[in-house]
Parts: sequence; C-alpha cells; structure tokens
Amino acid sequence: MVEITGTTRLFYMMAHPIAHVRTPEIMNPMFEARSIDAVMVPLHVHPDDFTQAWETARLSRNLAGIVVSVPLKAQALALSDTAHARARELGAANCVRRERDGSMVCDNYDGAGFMAGLAKQGHGVAGKRILLAGAGGAGSAIAFSLAKAGAAGVDISDTEGNRSRDLAGRVSDAYPSCVLSAVDSFSDPSGYDVVINATPCGLHEGDALPIRVDKLSPDCLVCDIIMKPADTTLLRLAAERGCAVHYGRHMLDEQMELFWDFFSLARA
Repeated sequence: MVEITGTTRLFYMMAHPIAHVRTPEIMNPMFEARSIDAVMVPLHVHPDDFTQAWETARLSRNLAGIVVSVPLKAQALALSDTAHARARELGAANCVRRERDGSMVCDNYDGAGFMAGLAKQGHGVAGKRILLAGAGGAGSAIAFSLAKAGAAGVDISDTEGNRSRDLAGRVSDAYPSCVLSAVDSFSDPSGYDVVINATPCGLHEGDALPIRVDKLSPDCLVCDIIMKPADTTLLRLAAERGCAVHYGRHMLDEQMELFWDFFSLARA
C-alpha cells in the first residue's frame, strides 16, 4: 500500500469522461513496486474548465506532471510553456512535466505507444493499406506514426469531415510517400489490411460502431485504442468474423515506460 506523505510527488490524470482511463491503475502500482514516492490521482475535468484546472495544478510545487486524455490534448499543448517537436507536429499533448521553475513542458507518446504495442504483438504496417477511424488527438498521433513507419496508404474517417481532411493533408505534407485521404465516417473496411479505431465509439454499451463490421474480411487486423472495456464490441465482432484483434491496453502498456523517462522518475 502506497503511503502518502508530505514529500509525495503528485501526478494528475485529466480527462472527460474519466471512468474509462487505466493510467492510474498502472502507474500507482509501478510507483510502489519501484519505491517511488509518488501518486497519480484522476481528475474529471470538463474542457470548459480545463484552463482553470491547469493553472491551479501548476501552482502546486509538489506537482510532478499530468497525463492528459480525450478531449483535452489540444488544450494541453496550447497551455504548455514548451512543447517537444512531436507534440507540435501533432497539435496535441498527452503528457506534461512541471519543471522546478513552474514551467510546463509537454510531449505526445500516443503514436509511439501504439506502434510499440503493435510491434510487441508481432504486427507491422510497412506496405499495408490502413483504415483509421478518428482524427482527434490520438488519431492524429497514430496517422503520423503509420506514415513514418512506411504504411502504403492511410484512409482517415471522422464524424467531422474537415478534421479528417486536415489531418490527411498535414500527414501527406510530412510523409509524401504515404498516400492519405479522407473517407466517409462508418466506412466500408473491405480491402484494408489493418483497421484502427481511434474514436470514443465503444466506451459505452450501445455506441455506434466506427466501421461496417459486416464488411470485414478474416485476414484483416482490427485494432482498438479503448482501454475500458478491454473487449469492445468492435473487437468482439471482428474476432467472430475471424479477424486478428489488437487491444487498447497494448498502446498504454508501452507508453508507461516512455512516460517514466519523460517524467525522470528513475531519478526521483
């Protein structure tokens, strides 16, 4: 059991909603196992209140950092004092470190964590045709990472068409060898090697599916980045059709060590 004292360093997990997040469940046992005097506390923060919550948090001199989830990642980037190149490229941040002088430094490990999770499970994307549902913070990070890793083409769908078109254009400018385009939401996944859900669809029972599951072929790899529930409706139905499936926990598990280095916890 972690003992919280006056010397304990604080980490916050901020999201809206927050019941589905798993980061505190993983980080706190890691603190205990590695004898780190720190604790992560989940904070449910609405986007309208995020600036106020951010400014209040940064005044805490024992704040070590913040992990940020949907839909607060773009705001976290905008409010940070310094951003690593990856976060600037993506237009979103998912981890923020408070320096001793009170300044806030951010980065984004969504794409790196997703790709590391794929690799650890034996999946590659080089030369593959990919359908990516979701052009938000996580979707953007994954799109850039897929193109950088040599995907042949990435089609992006989003309920906000302008967002998918903007993302496809930005990734194409950075990685012209990958063919990117925006497609309609709830797309037909026929002909794709990999399908990735980077939308919130699946967080709640009864959510609409992000793709036409009835069009999946058995040789398609279907990925979801949702952590809770682990076995989303999309993955369950895809498995029933014979598809290989890839769970959201793999992305988060691989991000943990990246977070560890970013927050300099080895030197805590």
